[in-house]
Amino acid sequence: REITSAVHAAGGRIAMQILHFGRYAHHPDLVAPSALQAPISGFVPNALTDEQVEETIEEFVRAAELARFAGYDGVEIM
Repeated sequence: REITSAVHAAGGRIAMQILHFGRYAHHPDLVAPSALQAPISGFVPNALTDEQVEETIEEFVRAAELARFAGYDGVEIM
């Protein structure tokens, strides 16, 4: 809350971006909704199961809830 409080005290608003690196990451253990390699990555992602996709959605929801609790005015999910 220190950062969000400082922004609000100065009259500003602040938002958090939450994103999943997916197939664009440069990491051998990356995951994505499907096993399609990104044109800019040297790695083929491991495809997530339906259950893992649902877990990821729940994790994004939790991250957005924590951002709200921390005083952020908005969240962009990418």
